[in-house]
Formats: sequence, structure tokens, C-alpha cells
Amino acid sequence: MPYGWLYLPRGEIKAHTECVLLMDDTDDLPNIGAALGFPDEGLSTDDLKDIFHCAQRLVNNPSDDVLVRAFSYYLKFDAYLPSIDAPDPLSPEVVQRNLDREFYQSLGAEREGTVCRKTGCGRGTVAFSIFCKPHHFESVKQRPCPFRD
Repeated sequence: MPYGWLYLPRGEIKAHTECVLLMDDTDDLPNIGAALGFPDEGLSTDDLKDIFHCAQRLVNNPSDDVLVRAFSYYLKFDAYLPSIDAPDPLSPEVVQRNLDREFYQSLGAEREGTVCRKTGCGRGTVAFSIFCKPHHFESVKQRPCPFRD
């Protein structure tokens, strides 16, 4: 397959969705694709080959539906489909919140008989810190703590 870029119509991609492969190497490909009725840039032919090979590792002789799923997954998430029935990956916001929660929980319980040094805070401190859990989080992460438990 010669090197080029796949351009798609707007909307859901299915096995029989029409598309156009543009092989010109100019910066004007988006305008050419749009003028032809295919305004959404897809992927390069190199990416298409890699996606196909990845799908072949998941299942012998992948069906059109599997190939479309692998293509759509890569296009949307910039990642290869990890398994045929893989769910969509978590959003970066959810991943960050999970990591933040894990860090927050790792701070342990606040100690009785101590007081957080943040002005106006009456919570106890966590081990090896002068701050309560939320204020220690903010001190380390340099951003507001999303938790108050």
C-alpha cells in the first residue's frame, strides 16, 4: 500500500463507511479531504498496517467488525486495542483522581493530640508531617486536595 492518509466522513465508522485515501504529501490534505466530502482526518497507511497486524495478533483472520473496532479504538484513544472486548480506557481525569485517592489514602489516619499547622485547621496531623491529610496532599501536590474525608 502506498503511503498516504485516510480521510473519513463525519459520524460513526462502520465496515462499509466510505472513505478516501489521499497520497499527496502536501499540507493541504485536510482541505482536499473536506472538498471531497471527507472532512475528518483518519490515520496514515503506516498506522493502518500496524493496527491490522495488532488485530491479527488478537484473532486469526479478523472480521471487518474487529478491524473497524481496532481502527476506531486507535483513532479515539491513540492506543492499540488490547483485546477484542476491551472496554474504553479510563479518561485521564478518572486516572488522575484514582491516583490522587491512592496517594491520599496512603497518608494514613490523622493522629489525635496533634493539630495541623495550616492556619484555621483543627484536624490532626498525619505521620511524619505537620499537616492533616488534605493539607499534606496540597503541600506535596501543589494543588487543591479534592478530598476532605
